[in-house]
Amino acid sequence: MPLLYRLKKAIMYPRTLYMRRRNPHLTGFIKAALELHYYRPSFYKFMRATMLNKEILQDVDVDESSSVFDVGAYVGAWSEKMYEKHACKIHAFEPNPHTYPTLVAASKGRWECHKYGVAGETEDLSMSLNGMGSSVYELGNLDKNPDYTKVSLRAIDEVWEELGVDKIDLMKINIEGGEYPLLERMIEKNMLPDVRLFLIQFHEWLPGAYYRRWKIRSKLRKTHRLKWDYNYVWECWERVD
Repeated sequence: MPLLYRLKKAIMYPRTLYMRRRNPHLTGFIKAALELHYYRPSFYKFMRATMLNKEILQDVDVDESSSVFDVGAYVGAWSEKMYEKHACKIHAFEPNPHTYPTLVAASKGRWECHKYGVAGETEDLSMSLNGMGSSVYELGNLDKNPDYTKVSLRAIDEVWEELGVDKIDLMKINIEGGEYPLLERMIEKNMLPDVRLFLIQFHEWLPGAYYRRWKIRSKLRKTHRLKWDYNYVWECWERVD
């Protein structure tokens, strides 16, 4: 875990303790998410935004003719809501063999499922199993002895070529640290302009995360505008045409 991230969590620790005591009734997913985000203000702002608009992550300008990539599909909840709202053409990518069958079952043949992850390069790696936080990178909040599984990752440019993709309307990325090499590969291959909308969840516990995010966002600003941003929770970018 990088030093800056440890320092930030240490500085925020009194707030974390205070918010835990203030919200003892919280359980399940909400409590787990708050703990992961150490009760920081940006996560609370995102929670308030979802109360005002429950479909904030599906409230995008796409329709039935739009091509959508769900990178880090998990069990398909986001893809299902997207399809029900927009009936768009979805490619959902999930390398975890434990959750992939649930994704396929959720699709009911309505969208395409792919049993590999989209990444910066093609390789087979070990993934630590931690529910929605499963990752090919070590997480600071994992148990000391997590379970692991082998997964396959495919370089984004190879995936596009294989699927015959030219441009896509929306790319949602939530891959527990893998967003950095993925987006860096897209920058290297000049692929950012080929995506009209990005929904990205950046994670800050990787070495160099703050600098890498700054560099990626600097490149994005050349072709896209930031529509909204909940710092290290979710952000939305739209191409400037």
